[in-house]
Amino acid sequence: MLNFAYMRFKDIVGQRDLINHLTEIIDSGHVSHAQLFLGENGYGSMAMAVAYAQYLNCQNRQHYAAGAELRADSCGECPNCKKYQQLSHSDLHLFFPTNTNKSVKKDPTSDQFATEFREFMLEKGQYASLDQWYDYIGLDNKQGFISKDDAREIVRTLGLKPYEQAYKVVVVWMAEQIDAKVAGGVLLKMLEEPLGSTLILLVVENRERLLSTILSRTQLVRVGKIDNKSLQQALERETGQPVPADLVAASEGNLLTALNNLTQSGEQKHMGEIFVDWMRMLFKLNMAQLSEWVDSMAKQTREQQKSFLQYALDAVRACYLKTSAGLELSYKLQFGDEKFNASFSTFVTNNNIELLMKAFDDAILAVSRNGNGKILFMELSFSISKALKKR
Repeated sequence: MLNFAYMRFKDIVGQRDLINHLTEIIDSGHVSHAQLFLGENGYGSMAMAVAYAQYLNCQNRQHYAAGAELRADSCGECPNCKKYQQLSHSDLHLFFPTNTNKSVKKDPTSDQFATEFREFMLEKGQYASLDQWYDYIGLDNKQGFISKDDAREIVRTLGLKPYEQAYKVVVVWMAEQIDAKVAGGVLLKMLEEPLGSTLILLVVENRERLLSTILSRTQLVRVGKIDNKSLQQALERETGQPVPADLVAASEGNLLTALNNLTQSGEQKHMGEIFVDWMRMLFKLNMAQLSEWVDSMAKQTREQQKSFLQYALDAVRACYLKTSAGLELSYKLQFGDEKFNASFSTFVTNNNIELLMKAFDDAILAVSRNGNGKILFMELSFSISKALKKR
């Protein structure tokens, strides 16, 4: 996978209007002590938060002439910038979901995984996903969380004076994974009683999973989808090759999705073959083969399961568009031979498209919540088989 690890504002893909708005706020001196960066990791929410903190503490901020793409940026050369680019600044504190693994047997905290997290962000880039992080530290399909011990450490950290610069910055990545029952109260106290020299940035993908009391005490920074032009330019700059426009469009403004699409063409073909075999089993209702297929899917990692389910959802949506609007399947959804594609598409109609999409959406959510793989894929198979008969 291509790397997007060293983040000045200029390195962030797209988002120019938002960046200019943020630098203007910092330059004006009106910096909110608690901010919520809301957006999928693939949109650049974590990258934006770290670049924001780096600009805030840069010793030689760069300001550009009127009409330039960016109005300002951090210099990238001062001691603070160089430490931020390695995520090693003494006034930058990172907190994130963890759980027990082979090395940490009980009471996991961010501090116990600090080295691994920095290495992960520098190796995979700040657009990396939560599932990639879980796989990186070997959680074996367990769900991560931010514990009460971490919440207390955040409060303790923010109570200390900055060592090197005006602001001490705490970044909480995937803050919706905070264990609200045990840690929510601790964090609320911190948000209500901030120190003047502290800043906490919550990076969140799913706003609905945060306590409403936390939401009301933070300033929202909405990180939206990357525009197609910026996304295509970034991909072509990094690869040195032309990138199909339909690949960019299919990525839906998400750099992580686009990178996966670029680097996993062989895997896309493999998922297409699995999808075709699965659909044929459902039409024939071959329970012996279906049972074997379910067992094999249950053994996949959570990220592999989600990738396949997303592929299947995209395939069904594409078939519906082919049937209803005559649109051809995109580059990554040529999942069967011409005869199969033409035949299968006729089974996805106005009568069942909502049922099919809901079944896949529910399955993706269940995988995210660590649902039982065998039960999940067997129930999904029955739901899809039933829906396809309602064409």
